[in-house]
Amino acid sequence: MHSRNKITMLPEIIGVVGPIRAGKTTASAYLTEHFGYKTASNSELLKQIAVGLEIIPDRTNLKRLGDAIFNVLGNETLARYRVSKKDDFPIVVDGIRYPEEIKVYSQIPSFKLLAITAQDDNRYDRAMALAHRDKDSYISPEAFRSLSEARSEASLPSLFAVAHCLIVNDKDIEDLKTSIDSIMEQWTQHI
Repeated sequence: MHSRNKITMLPEIIGVVGPIRAGKTTASAYLTEHFGYKTASNSELLKQIAVGLEIIPDRTNLKRLGDAIFNVLGNETLARYRVSKKDDFPIVVDGIRYPEEIKVYSQIPSFKLLAITAQDDNRYDRAMALAHRDKDSYISPEAFRSLSEARSEASLPSLFAVAHCLIVNDKDIEDLKTSIDSIMEQWTQHI
């Protein structure tokens, strides 16, 4: 017997993982605007903490702050905080970096992990476009490549290996949105 009134259930948490300027924030914004998610950005949470501590929230200080929190309290600290806020669901976590986060988020049965990548040249061009609009700092190509050696980037290969889906974001924003729409169709549960 088929029911005429099916209820659509989206994942309660979608984690987005990828290297710097791969399109994580753009994907998160699209999920927020078109699917009703709330953005739960780890970098934004670190910025709030930095401002509260009267620390300039630039990339260097946020990296130091994140490293300090994670080294002392554990890599899953922000994930534990987010899971404790079930009233905030559904959320999209922009910028998952550690396997320990996945372990915590996986406690939510509908959790999905979306990996986004792009060629290094495309990611660098995006960073420079943002720098020209005063939304990012100028960085040399060599310094940009060295960002992949940061502690926060070390787990990306293992996170990509457990992702539920991968988007290669080397085209335009419309292509990224189309890819997300397709993935959301796959992830939607009809009950």
